[in-house]
Amino acid sequence: MALRIELDGYKPGIAKFLAQKWSGSSEIDMLIQRNQDGYYLLGLNQWSPEKNWHAVENMSVDNEQLTGQIGEWLIDSLLSQESQIRFLIQIRDKQNENYVDGGVVSIADSVLASTALNLQAALPNDEQTIAQPDPVSDSIIEDQTPLIEESSLGAENETFAESIEPEIIPEEPVKSRSRLGLIMTIIIGCMVLIGLGMAAWYFLFYKNQSQPTPPTPAVQISGQCNLNNASTDDLTFIQQCLQTKPETDAIIQIITEAKKNEKCNIAQRLYANQAQTNPKIAMLYAKEYDEKYYEANNCFKADKETAIYWYETSLTNDANNTFVKDRLTELQK
Repeated sequence: MALRIELDGYKPGIAKFLAQKWSGSSEIDMLIQRNQDGYYLLGLNQWSPEKNWHAVENMSVDNEQLTGQIGEWLIDSLLSQESQIRFLIQIRDKQNENYVDGGVVSIADSVLASTALNLQAALPNDEQTIAQPDPVSDSIIEDQTPLIEESSLGAENETFAESIEPEIIPEEPVKSRSRLGLIMTIIIGCMVLIGLGMAAWYFLFYKNQSQPTPPTPAVQISGQCNLNNASTDDLTFIQQCLQTKPETDAIIQIITEAKKNEKCNIAQRLYANQAQTNPKIAMLYAKEYDEKYYEANNCFKADKETAIYWYETSLTNDANNTFVKDRLTELQK
């Protein structure tokens, strides 16, 4: 399930960390990823396409809440990015490395970069209270579009109606037809209609029924991707499966079967691995958290921020996907 991860202000360059719904121990590693390009945090203000796990100490767990303090290596790295960028943090339990969970980071306005501390130290004591840095300038906020009041000018439209006297057309004498000619016309018309009806029935119904629709070919999945062959080591199974380079539809089928069999770790890891570069899988991953499409299961829980993150990731690799654009617009209201 997605974690609810929050950063709250403590001191410049230091923030209070909270991850709710964490079922692991307090000994953890962190993996930080931004949605702009899928890069991972390598070090202070350094990002790389390669994954890099960071050991985090002095954490505690109480009632499925992982808490502690995070220093400037993370705070300055996040706040130095553009305001529209979102971040996903994955947490790995050192005591059980098969247990990995994550969520989109929510950063409070009170979180300040370490540069705010330098500014305070440079000012005289009597000016620090006056020149306190505006927290909003160092926080990640959403742009707001100003409302523009539009004025409209109305104009009256005059309609002119010109009365026209109806023209009286003299009736022409109707030529009489013989009764026999009328009967023959009706008979011929009925025969034509019957013939057309039989032809339509043949082509639309009989011919289609006589030629059965060929069955849709099943997605081919290699033995290395068969869930029946999955051992207790989920990570090894996923690595061996991906080495066969399965197609997108095959990966989606494996994820679907993993959900049904409650092999949640496999489903989550496959999603997270493939969604970074595959827009279709990223879109489906987002729908797992989108309340509009969410279906109750033991592997995922509806979460608006996580849905937005993966919709944005999908749009990064497929900018013309109108469905993803519409869902982002709706969720970001």
